[in-house]
Amino acid sequence: MKLDTKRHYLFVLALAGTLSATAVSAANAEEAPKWVPGEPYPTELLKNYPCHDYELPCGKMNSPPVERVVFKGPLQGDAERGEKIAINLRWGNCIACHVLPNHDGGTIGPSLRQYAARQAPLDYTYQRLWDVRYYNPNAHMPVYGPNKVLTHQDIVDVMTYLYAGK
Repeated sequence: MKLDTKRHYLFVLALAGTLSATAVSAANAEEAPKWVPGEPYPTELLKNYPCHDYELPCGKMNSPPVERVVFKGPLQGDAERGEKIAINLRWGNCIACHVLPNHDGGTIGPSLRQYAARQAPLDYTYQRLWDVRYYNPNAHMPVYGPNKVLTHQDIVDVMTYLYAGK
């Protein structure tokens, strides 16, 4: 009788393991994949960005027109939030091309570590962040404002971070 009890116990364990593995895989199947910084982008999420092909009509869309903007008011942003925007891969990603205050970064663009010491006018800095093409039509920097990548407040926060940084 003990052998049957032992077999029954092993059967129950095996069944429980199978059921829990099925439950875990079912839970994972329902959960949308998430991108983890530093890892490849999940191909299932590419459907959110249908225009990765220059042969498709959406790949032949023109860039938005160059926007000339004027910064109004005092610089009152959140430097901590601006830093988060500047170093976040999926947000501003300034760090990909620039050395930033308190952060080593890329070297494609100029270092912004001592940006405040340059005493650049706020209007100039705002324009460069909103639409760099006004000053340099061939710049490799993203067009943050017209493409609605960053909002006015996002740019003000990044500026506050740059002007406060050392």
